[in-house]
Amino acid sequence: MKYCLTIVAILFSISAFSQSVLTGKITDQKDQPLIGVSVYVQSLQKGAVSDHTGKFEIAGLDKGTYKVSFSMIGYLTEVVEISVDGEGKLEWFQVLMEDLANLNEIVVSASRHSEFLSEIPASVTVVNEKQLEDLSQSTSNISEILEFTVPGLGVSTGTFSNWGQTLRGRSLLVMVDGIPQSSPLRNGQLGIKSVSPLDISRVEVIKGATSIFGNGGNGGFINYITKRPNASRKIEGTTSLWGTSNLAKTKDALGYGVYQSLKGKLDKFSYLVSGSFEQTGNKYDANGDVILPTYGLDNTKIVTGLAKIDYQLSDKQSITLGGNIYNSRQDTPFIPGPASFEVQENGDYTFTPGYGVEGSIEGEEPTGSKLINGQLTYNYYSIFRGSTDFATDLYYQNTKNVFFYSDKFENGGQSVINAEKFGIRPNFTSNFPTKGSTNITLIYGIDLLNDKTNQGLLDGRLWVPNIDMFSWAPYLQSTVKFDQNWVLKVGMRYDDMRLNIDDYNTLPYSALSDGNFTPSVAVEGGVIGFNNLSFNAGLRFIKHQEFIPYVSYSQGFSISDLGSVLRSATASNINDIQLEPAVTENFEFGFTSMFNNFKLEAVGYYSTSNLGTGVVFDESINSFVPSKQPQNIYGAEVALDYRAFDSKLLLGVSYSYVEGVNKSTDSGSTLTYLGGDVINAPKLTAYVTYNPSDKISTSLRMTSLGDRDRFDPYLDGAGNYTYRHTQFPVEGYTLVNWSANYQMLENLGLSLAINNLLNEFYLPARSQWAAPLKTFSGTGEGINAKLSLQYNF
Repeated sequence: MKYCLTIVAILFSISAFSQSVLTGKITDQKDQPLIGVSVYVQSLQKGAVSDHTGKFEIAGLDKGTYKVSFSMIGYLTEVVEISVDGEGKLEWFQVLMEDLANLNEIVVSASRHSEFLSEIPASVTVVNEKQLEDLSQSTSNISEILEFTVPGLGVSTGTFSNWGQTLRGRSLLVMVDGIPQSSPLRNGQLGIKSVSPLDISRVEVIKGATSIFGNGGNGGFINYITKRPNASRKIEGTTSLWGTSNLAKTKDALGYGVYQSLKGKLDKFSYLVSGSFEQTGNKYDANGDVILPTYGLDNTKIVTGLAKIDYQLSDKQSITLGGNIYNSRQDTPFIPGPASFEVQENGDYTFTPGYGVEGSIEGEEPTGSKLINGQLTYNYYSIFRGSTDFATDLYYQNTKNVFFYSDKFENGGQSVINAEKFGIRPNFTSNFPTKGSTNITLIYGIDLLNDKTNQGLLDGRLWVPNIDMFSWAPYLQSTVKFDQNWVLKVGMRYDDMRLNIDDYNTLPYSALSDGNFTPSVAVEGGVIGFNNLSFNAGLRFIKHQEFIPYVSYSQGFSISDLGSVLRSATASNINDIQLEPAVTENFEFGFTSMFNNFKLEAVGYYSTSNLGTGVVFDESINSFVPSKQPQNIYGAEVALDYRAFDSKLLLGVSYSYVEGVNKSTDSGSTLTYLGGDVINAPKLTAYVTYNPSDKISTSLRMTSLGDRDRFDPYLDGAGNYTYRHTQFPVEGYTLVNWSANYQMLENLGLSLAINNLLNEFYLPARSQWAAPLKTFSGTGEGINAKLSLQYNF
């Protein structure tokens, strides 16, 4: 028996030593490591998943030939035959090609870690790098790109401001690589334009109230994920040149731009640096008249920059230093000629839009924004016995927004918002696989933020006092995947804010520009605080790609533009001003269906809030103040995409509908429709893209806005019929854009785009619903063109 055991042990040892270990690395076409690739040996039913460096390992392979599959959503599956000799280690390097026909995406923003779009129980839109490159051939205005690609987002205002471009009728939070750009202490509604589209690798839009990132995102958030230094050589880059012009009238309408990016890899270092400069010319409407210059995009210099340096400390650790700038400066030879309108008792009206007229206002400074973002990020993978990834970032943000001259101030003036933010966000992601087929992921950490904001006039007068806010917000998000069939996400976030407000005097202000100024009030400052605990939960069934339904509930929390409340104060002490945070609850049900080359998405939602999103005119104090009435908002979105002939033909259509009502604070039973600054008219988009060859592609895109007429006129104090602020009817319009691209060489491309192809005369939605203000009601740009040249090296 002793000899038998010895022989068995020897045979077992020989067998063990005759087995091989398959190791390797998986990269994409750009030689960048792919994380989460499934590597599977079919005959042995053994497998592994690639780590953050793209590496994998499968042990216990006897001598022989095996079929090994490499698969990952978003990439073509590869099945290869690998022969092993049964001795030692065998290295295998695999490159996966991007699957352009695949209709799934990887999303980071929804839970602060990577996950598949089809597994998120929420409504998410991803605008990928290819879409951004294609649409940037037509425009450098990111607002116009997003209005077309994001169902539920309002149409572009046609100006530098995004006031009224709400998301599902709610305010939205804009971020660049997770850094908040919007300032809820005084939201100037300029945050959407924070980075050049040429510097963005993808845009992630999470819709509905969310407790993921906290303050400011009652309608959801937009996160611009900027490009990374993912080079495979020491130096490579892209050069882009373009020219623009209005075609309805060409006098002084020429504009031009240049963009340069460089990136490379040097041992453990990788870098990226880019910059752009754009100068716009005069802007004309379809009739050849000068567009209203208020918040305008004419005669504007735009300078952008992005820089990143990555250093690989070890196989498990990396550090990244980066940041971006975005500066715009409008110096126009035109001054605004205000709009006018007359309203009949039955609601019929005549409308004369505002235009630009040559001239200048003494002492007026150029308008625009100056923005700086800086970020230091540290990653440490596979700590705590490989179960947890750790990431933290330290960020800085500074903005200065200079607005147009206004006669609403005594003796006139230009306001400027100054904001400065410091923040740190340590975040942990832990995976807990169970013995069965259930997998649990926990994401937890804390957000720390210091935000200093004020709004004054360029002549030194202070309009919104100095506000110094410190907030801390611990959070926990969990994801549980059952049997590869169900995904359950549950989370919570606690926000605690303390605000130190200086003593100040309100400025006399005439909201209607009628010379009736409010009195100045001396207000004693102090310290105030807010806190809130918010929750989210969602469930998604993912077994069959033909029908992937989900249901979700989420809460949002924000300070409803605190600065607007403070500058309109009538109380003499900060503690006597009615300050209250807005809390939103969002319910939605949706589904995604994928059939071969079809993708259908549909969602319906309903949200409630204790406070309003927009502002209302308070006749008792002759000023605009944030709405205090509870709001109910509901809507639906549908999107269909189709690919045919090996993706040579791409078709798509989307439709967005949203409506909302105020609830009376007195009885709660009286409902009135919300104004246009909150609720957007129905939006329909459609596109056709045809790629007859690898060198030629052409696209035709349409954006159509429906009508919205919910309000009746009333008699003002002068006995004239008119509409209240933001309640003017909106008449729809349809815009058609065309673009074509020709790849002259492998690394040299030429593109031509014609926007407003049919030279439609129209008034952007905001120009209509804001008509009672008269200063914002200009026409939209007529037919215009952009010619671009791009060289890659």
